[in-house]
Amino acid sequence: MEDIRLGVIGGGAIAQIIHLPLLKKISGVKVVALSELDNQRLQILGNQHGIQKLHSTPEELLKDPDIDAVDICTSSESHFPIALSALNAGKDVFIEKPPTISNGECEALAKAAAEKNKVVLAAMNNRFRADFMMLKSYMIDKQLGDVFYINAAWHKKEPSTKVRVSSKTDSRRGVMLDLGIVLIDLSLWLLDFPKISGVNAAFFSRRFKKVEDTALVTLRTSTGAMIRLDSSWGLQQPDESFKFEVYGTNGTATLSPLLLHHRVKDELVSLTPVQNSKFENVFKRSYETELTNFVRFLKGMKTDVPTINQMCNVMKIVDASYLSAKRESAVKL
Repeated sequence: MEDIRLGVIGGGAIAQIIHLPLLKKISGVKVVALSELDNQRLQILGNQHGIQKLHSTPEELLKDPDIDAVDICTSSESHFPIALSALNAGKDVFIEKPPTISNGECEALAKAAAEKNKVVLAAMNNRFRADFMMLKSYMIDKQLGDVFYINAAWHKKEPSTKVRVSSKTDSRRGVMLDLGIVLIDLSLWLLDFPKISGVNAAFFSRRFKKVEDTALVTLRTSTGAMIRLDSSWGLQQPDESFKFEVYGTNGTATLSPLLLHHRVKDELVSLTPVQNSKFENVFKRSYETELTNFVRFLKGMKTDVPTINQMCNVMKIVDASYLSAKRESAVKL
């Protein structure tokens, strides 16, 4: 089968550091075009990665009939219009997180993808961390029993990308769509996307006054399980921290690092596997696995990838979290 001919849209940090270098290493795909508004950056990246077709706008790139799929690495609010244009141009789509900034946009993309018989996938690289994939396999095998509680938190000193606030995007450029969405996605994915019956959220804007820099979210599933999520750029702590705890009727798992315990009679037995504990290796490897699976999926291979329909389940909760925080009360779904 021929290589997937890919166009990358956006030449910012995530494209420079992650997507373009890793795509060169992955078999079955070739980056044949790049679009970037900054002409100097466009030329430098084109020369650096041997990309022949260089475009100053996404619209120019999307007109190329030789491109099979696009990889969107632009700012969050531009994801939806570019992805929709790509679908209308007959391209499959891969989008950096968040795929959209609202569930309405997500549903519109899902509908357009179905109508065009095209694929839209989202970049949720933490699903492809070796420790999370291992945890998922243990949960599939019911090593933890029935999971009734997830507690997760991700605290950083700075946003993943520079916060640029405009009157149009004030309410959707905060920590919820940077870190919170990752915790929601991981929780739902690990639990096989259960029905969520209620959302209760509180947002704080202590450091970035126009957007939330701390988001506290509690979810209740229709079966009564609870998910508690805590994401922040603004807490007074010296270092970044990430934790993910899963509690079941027959065992417990925590990350990072991954620790697994399974109850045998009256004793908890460790099932913790040998693993590489260096976070930077886990982080980089997750992106490579993610992009490899994206290519495999487009080639018709069976692989677990974040589809736009799955992401609509996530975005429903994101929307409900913003609404709950605004109302200062729980929201039923």
